[in-house]
Amino acid sequence: MKNRSRSSRLLRYYLFRTRRLSKRQLGSWQDWKLRAVFWIGAVLVGLLVVAFAWVAELASHTFVQLHDRSPYLPILVTPLGMLLIVWLMRQLGTESQGSGIPQVLVVLKQRYHWLRPTFLSLRVIVGKFVLTCLGLLCGASIGREGPSVHMGAAMMYSVGQVGRLNQKYVDNSLIVAGGAAGVSAAFNAPLAGIVFAIEELSGSFEQRTSGTLILAIILSGVVVLMIMGHYSFFGHPEGTLDITRDWAAIGVTGLVCGLFGGLFSRLLIKGSQFLSPYAKAHPYRVVLLCALVLVFLGLATGGATYGSGYQQASTLLDGEHPGNWSFALAKMSATLVSYFTGIPGGLFSPSLAAGAGFGNVIGGFFPESSLVGVTLVAMAAFLAGVIQRPITSFVIVMELTGNRHDILLPLMAGAFLATVVAKLVWSRPLYDSLAERLSDGRGMALEKPREKADDKPAEPEGSKEAERQLPG
Repeated sequence: MKNRSRSSRLLRYYLFRTRRLSKRQLGSWQDWKLRAVFWIGAVLVGLLVVAFAWVAELASHTFVQLHDRSPYLPILVTPLGMLLIVWLMRQLGTESQGSGIPQVLVVLKQRYHWLRPTFLSLRVIVGKFVLTCLGLLCGASIGREGPSVHMGAAMMYSVGQVGRLNQKYVDNSLIVAGGAAGVSAAFNAPLAGIVFAIEELSGSFEQRTSGTLILAIILSGVVVLMIMGHYSFFGHPEGTLDITRDWAAIGVTGLVCGLFGGLFSRLLIKGSQFLSPYAKAHPYRVVLLCALVLVFLGLATGGATYGSGYQQASTLLDGEHPGNWSFALAKMSATLVSYFTGIPGGLFSPSLAAGAGFGNVIGGFFPESSLVGVTLVAMAAFLAGVIQRPITSFVIVMELTGNRHDILLPLMAGAFLATVVAKLVWSRPLYDSLAERLSDGRGMALEKPREKADDKPAEPEGSKEAERQLPG
């Protein structure tokens, strides 16, 4: 009898432990709700970015056809198109202007949480989508990766609002996951999305949701692969470098691209500050002037400075078309004046194109080294010089060229060297500077509504550590 009673107690204890273990392994209802929100949001981000890529490519192709029909058509199309974009943006709200990454960084800061419904709304997604494609349709030197980050963050945040998640820390993770999933889907590069989340948005990277976050980024990339297939933007260019043999070419490339990348960041920030009062007083005059400069650069380069620059970079990567300084410098200038107009658009693609231009010229001074290899290093180095995020930069170039691990060390060396040099020209990362201007109210009015001023206690002044939680 005692043995039977003891066996019964052991069986009940075993069943109790098994139920507890199963519940712990499977997770609670809230855990699965959290996972569902991340997964559904990732799928929607993937679908959104694929649609965005299709329409943006169609817009770019349409402009190329117009330019091929007559190189003088942009004289009319580009200024009128940019004026229309700015007018529409002023009607829809200026939350959709610019790259979009600074807006994401701003709303991740604790003191600007109240801006999330404004900067991450469905209206911003529609505005960013339509206005960026219109910008490509009129030949602006912009990319679609920055807007993809903004739209991805807004989509993921909106899904989180519908899911009504209770955890306070989840919102930040949703925004980070959405932005990084936008990079992953835009470049068809899941690893670049993960690195972007850690390196660019690391200040709000929550350990408790990191696994789900990374899975969401990968899931958005899987959606792109299912729809568009496995591909790399620049194919598989032939050319490699040996870091011990070609160290001089790699070093010069990192130095030159870091110098010009830092100069680009400095000109963009200082130029925006200089034009800001004029743009507020006479917005259409500034846009018209910038558009005319863009048209002049297009005429001077035979149309090479229009658009995102993917086609020009692909041409330079074949190693058969010698480049010159004029294209790289003109592409930098075209991207600057396009940004000064305030129209939505990213900086990644034009930076890669300008970097390819610099690399093609630098490679000519080192005939013993692979011209294509130097060009690849220059693309990573110039992008690193601009955004001062070396890991994100060389991972993006590696994935855009077919995951060429044989050139990984030269890409790393060039990107890190360029970042160091760029800091001598402009000390802060570009998106950090843009987010700071935005939060200071110089890039956009961010004053908190008076009726909400007393809802939350003000953040103590002098909290530099809190300000730097998001190294933009």
